[in-house]
Amino acid sequence: MADKQGFLVKEGGNIKTWKKRWCVLKANSLFYCKKQNGTELGIIHLANVKLVRQSSRKNKKHCFEVWTPERTYYMCAPSDVERDSWIETITTAKKALEARKTQATANGASPGSPQEEKITIKDFDLLNVVGKGSFGKVMQVRKKDTGKIYAMKVLNKKTIIERNELAHTQAEKNILQKLIHPFLVNLVYAFQTEDKLYFIMDYINGGELFFHLQKEEKFSDDRVRFYCAEIVCGLEYLHAKAVLYRDLKPENILLTEDGHICMTDFGISKEGLATENDKTVTFCGTPEYLAPEILQGKSYGKAVDWWSFGTLMFEMLTGLPPFYSQDVQEMYNKIMNDKLVFPPHVSADARSLLTGLLERVPEKRLQDAKIIKAHPYFKGLDWDAIVRKEVEPPFIPNVKGKSDTSQVDAEFLAETPKLSVDKDCNLSQTLQQNFAGFTFVNPSEHLQ
Repeated sequence: MADKQGFLVKEGGNIKTWKKRWCVLKANSLFYCKKQNGTELGIIHLANVKLVRQSSRKNKKHCFEVWTPERTYYMCAPSDVERDSWIETITTAKKALEARKTQATANGASPGSPQEEKITIKDFDLLNVVGKGSFGKVMQVRKKDTGKIYAMKVLNKKTIIERNELAHTQAEKNILQKLIHPFLVNLVYAFQTEDKLYFIMDYINGGELFFHLQKEEKFSDDRVRFYCAEIVCGLEYLHAKAVLYRDLKPENILLTEDGHICMTDFGISKEGLATENDKTVTFCGTPEYLAPEILQGKSYGKAVDWWSFGTLMFEMLTGLPPFYSQDVQEMYNKIMNDKLVFPPHVSADARSLLTGLLERVPEKRLQDAKIIKAHPYFKGLDWDAIVRKEVEPPFIPNVKGKSDTSQVDAEFLAETPKLSVDKDCNLSQTLQQNFAGFTFVNPSEHLQ
């Protein structure tokens, strides 16, 4: 999680204008971002910071300076109290980073290297199975030395190779380790054994959206609007970072203990789609949420995520996806051909938004996050407050403590949490090389 975040007014580099930026201090860097979607405009690495202090500029209130060899950054906080808090937090993080470097040098390892903190499966107690899929399983685990609770996703190397999923697995790890957003799951560690890959992530214990939707059949309009707003912000950020999600569905939306959403599982996400003209052709995703262009075998872009978003919104409002059928082929036919029909209780504004999102022609589909945010369905929402998690969630999961599993499907919890050794793995050295560089330790874990 971020050490500190909030709005600061920052002086520009070449053009000396002052602009309001949403700033996040996390790991070894101070990120300053656009307020609309969190797109990173620049990074100040704490390793390069020489001094942080109150500024003596007379014409600027609540101002502080961050000195680096390249330049001095000037930032203004909303108040003197906030200014002093930023100075103290940055200074403390800087000292922690320097202490870690000193300790690493004393141990003969460079900071951030695998030798500095070598994580293995032996560092964790297996507590519960909390999710399963064709890839393997997700377990709730506890790190032995700190007692922290995490989610551990386990992938079988042999299965990855046999199913030709190597590129997807590499993309998932790359995406998880580089993206920082309030509504995306956070990767803490990644490591491997001869037969398996392990992702250690934040444990989000409010339950899957799917779990809650099954229990309640459908959600109120206010609750749907809240979840949709947070999902829009998450998708906007992913698309701004050239990432196509491709698997938006209730099972991949988790609720935090305080009721906010967290998007997870980037196993089939695609990197590198930076412009509107960038396309891909792989047939993948979950049947109910597939856009027509995928079913037609056409090349596609980010518009498919907004079709999936519309499908999910419809399902939250009504209890079922708009073109659902137990027969998959019949459902595909409905997705491509059937008229969109709304139950009477769906509001006019919701119908209007859904009609735009579930437009079969991608070029005509609503797919600009700014236009979606401005739709009457979201009238009155403070989007900056949404990203800052300052809007009160309409539903708070009934959880007690970080290790609570009451919101997890009982079918998963009934399974004994254990790891089997794949004796038939026997991957050649050449195939094992495909997983080189998989190890990852999130630097922010050292600054907690």
